[in-house]
Amino acid sequence: MLEGGEARPHAPPKVLASAANGVIELIQRKGGCAEAIFASASIRMSDVGCPTNELNLHQYCTLFEQAARQTGNDNFGLEFGAQFQPKELGPLGYAAISSPTLGAALRNVEAYFPAHQGQSTFSFIPEGDIVWLSYQITDPRIADRRQDAELSLGMFCNIFRQALGKNWAPLEVRFEHSKPDGASDHSRYFNAPVQFGRRTNAFAFRRDVLGSKMPEPDPYLFAIIEALLRSRRDFAGDPQDIVSILRNQVKMHLGERTPSMTDISVILGMSSATLQRQLKEIGVTYNDILRSAREELALHYMKNSDMPLTDVALNLGYSELSAFSRAFRNWTGMSPHRFRRIGAFSK
Repeated sequence: MLEGGEARPHAPPKVLASAANGVIELIQRKGGCAEAIFASASIRMSDVGCPTNELNLHQYCTLFEQAARQTGNDNFGLEFGAQFQPKELGPLGYAAISSPTLGAALRNVEAYFPAHQGQSTFSFIPEGDIVWLSYQITDPRIADRRQDAELSLGMFCNIFRQALGKNWAPLEVRFEHSKPDGASDHSRYFNAPVQFGRRTNAFAFRRDVLGSKMPEPDPYLFAIIEALLRSRRDFAGDPQDIVSILRNQVKMHLGERTPSMTDISVILGMSSATLQRQLKEIGVTYNDILRSAREELALHYMKNSDMPLTDVALNLGYSELSAFSRAFRNWTGMSPHRFRRIGAFSK
């Protein structure tokens, strides 16, 4: 399977300082000493003054873990994310709120997330009329990241609330970390059921909200912001970012029909010739990405033993179960029936 966002040991991942906007004030409101907390994370307080400054992602996560410990507020990240407004996220946030629809906002966040934060995934997994927004830091060196996960999902939820109103709530929220003390606060903040110890950090929403209008679309502002984000993403220079973005868009649009390269290029706002040239430069074909997206989604769907195999096949864009079965055997070396029977997905 193609993989995007592989960790590069010689290049520690960065995050824009805009992601820490307001943290000093929250530390002070919670009775903490901002100077001591920043020092323990090896970050200068002045570093968060400019939203386009880059922070070491490991140190950024440490900052919020230390803030939780030293303020005695175990849900520090949760509270920080709940009050964090999209525009405070800097260029990425403005790209979202200046988009015409919620769906466009999320596509823009996905496309330019590598410009905001490195060695992390921001992706979507569709399940019929439901879509999961998934977020995870992929750098294995960053082990303590609970506070980051909770604040990040809170930030992303507030993009939805920008379009759908402050009372909008996800259908369900999941976190990769273990259930903490005071977990009832999580359900209250998200106004949704919350599960812990899952494979990634994610929340579910209904697909039909993607067409909702953003309240303040601004094509001119978006054009300015997009130029900055594109240059930062290109400077990051990871050719696999385009692979991850394309794979996620293919997953979002698989269903009764299989999206073509032209379909995906239109969604991303580029010509199919440009997209084909970029793929050629990194030695990947559109069919490689389509196959990878189908395999990834198939393994996800197969975990649901109540989902009929015919439905799995249709959700992957196959018109017949036999075509899906042949593809699945090529991926795993066994039929879908045997794979599910022996519980291979749990191994």
